Amino acid sequence: MKSENIRNFAIIAHIDHGKSTLADRIMEVCGAVGSQHQAQLLDSLELEREHGITIKLKAIRLNYTLHSTLYTLNLIDTPGHVDFSYEVSRSLASVEGAVLVVDATQGIQAQTLANFNLALEAGLTIIPVINKIDMPAANVQSTIKELESIGFSSSEILKVSAKTGEWVEELIQEIINRIPSPTLRPGLNKDESGQKAWPLSQALIFDSSLDPYKGVVATVRMFGGQIKVGEQIKFLATATQAEVLQIGYLTPDPKYVNELSSGEVGFVVTNLKDLSKVKVGDTITSPKDPSLALPGYQEAKPVVFLSFYPTDPHDLPKLKLGLDKLKLNDSSLAYSPETSLSLGQGFRLGFLGLLHSQITQERLEREYDLDIIVTSPSVNFEQDGLIINKASDFNPQARETKEPYARVTIFAPQKYYGTITNLIYEKRGESEGVEEIGASQKITASIPLIEILIGFYDQLKTQTSGFASFDFELAQYRPAKLVKLDILVNHEPVEGLAQIIPQSYAEEFGRKFAEKLKEAIPRQQIPVPIQAAIGGKIIARETVASFRKDVTQKLYGGDVTRKMKLLEKQKKGKKRMRRFGQVDIPQEAFLAVLKI
Repeated sequence: MKSENIRNFAIIAHIDHGKSTLADRIMEVCGAVGSQHQAQLLDSLELEREHGITIKLKAIRLNYTLHSTLYTLNLIDTPGHVDFSYEVSRSLASVEGAVLVVDATQGIQAQTLANFNLALEAGLTIIPVINKIDMPAANVQSTIKELESIGFSSSEILKVSAKTGEWVEELIQEIINRIPSPTLRPGLNKDESGQKAWPLSQALIFDSSLDPYKGVVATVRMFGGQIKVGEQIKFLATATQAEVLQIGYLTPDPKYVNELSSGEVGFVVTNLKDLSKVKVGDTITSPKDPSLALPGYQEAKPVVFLSFYPTDPHDLPKLKLGLDKLKLNDSSLAYSPETSLSLGQGFRLGFLGLLHSQITQERLEREYDLDIIVTSPSVNFEQDGLIINKASDFNPQARETKEPYARVTIFAPQKYYGTITNLIYEKRGESEGVEEIGASQKITASIPLIEILIGFYDQLKTQTSGFASFDFELAQYRPAKLVKLDILVNHEPVEGLAQIIPQSYAEEFGRKFAEKLKEAIPRQQIPVPIQAAIGGKIIARETVASFRKDVTQKLYGGDVTRKMKLLEKQKKGKKRMRRFGQVDIPQEAFLAVLKI
């Protein structure tokens, strides 16, 4: 296939705006699948189907004939949730164009604008598409005005229904007409005269996985030269050499070929067994005549931290094995071993967001048959130049403590402006500006990151009747007055429940947290006191009532002193249980902080 007949593009949008459904229709029109295939075909993970979201990017090769010319379309379906925007940035580094999908019933949302800006920064050709025009609630004209307000003209906006397939073929033709063919990147050799140039073997890795039988599989975009089966290749970042065992592409079924040429997207199967040697964003080249490294992308930085502990201590090796394998397919996952006095041995994990942590936990429990206790979430704090993210590492005597702030972008109908600004104020944030986009408004604010993670999303959705959406990015660290809140259950501190919180509302937070824990911890044979403490001062207390067993039911009549003796004997037994017994703390208790 000539490179001028290749089109590489990604589909980007806010979550639930119809990316995967549109990908289904495009595959049908191109003849890659029949009309009776499973819906959201590219969402192959079970969790993707259950949650109705895309988690992993997918690269599919399609063929389409226009004006008697055969074109190859490399389609990359991307996630829409803010937690997986890292996957989007990887996709955009490998294409020349992007299809920006906007739901006609919801208009531009936070992640729509975030992905739009990512595509602009990557210098891509963007095709705006309004989806769901068949829906009764569709407001196409309002959506057109919103797209015009961010720089598009009405003549370049396409309108489709991914559900019915209406106008999808016209979209494919516009992709061919508007998106440029692949271009070479820097990394060319010159002949002796210095004039003529020819491309070196040069491929950008934008995804990787491990086949247990074959080896490391790298999904690549070719920017120059060729890669052939049987050749030796070199990974520039790790200086690792490997042999190419197989080459192919997805249609969506795998098809194997002998080579990949400049402009094409496909996968390369190597003989490597260690995925750490193949980094996403690295460049593949020839070891004999290496090229320059292609511009990759920054490694993902975790923003929220949780600890995972197996409920059965004997499952620790199984948990480590599961994390090792998930790390192979999720380069943004970071973890290290840790030990807790109350919970035993486990791992401290860093995630891109709470949804990212939830998906990881569910995959571990389902795919590796694990039962896991997950602690309350935290973020990075700075104390005297040191970064901490665990309450046990907090130093109350530190000279200076800083917390991270995030720049937040909120999209909502204009009537909710007052409600949203009040919520920003309650979360210790500052409004920075407001901009009208059609019938909606874009509100920017600076809010402490910990406030965004705990309760902000639920409160925003509740107070705006579900119409608001938001996106955020880390901005800077600012000085803060923070304290460590300890939680004692049955007079014993539980590390996994301790929190680093602002001093200004520590007592109120402690009371609410104790109330939530009282609801979450089941009744025991003894009363279980729950205490919130700062330093040595108890600021809140709740008690989980005990089950009451009637030890006097076998007595019938007789002197009342017999009954009193039995009750006193039971009371002594309960004291012994209170002193030596263990209280079962369920998973819900550790996540109760998210409901405050």
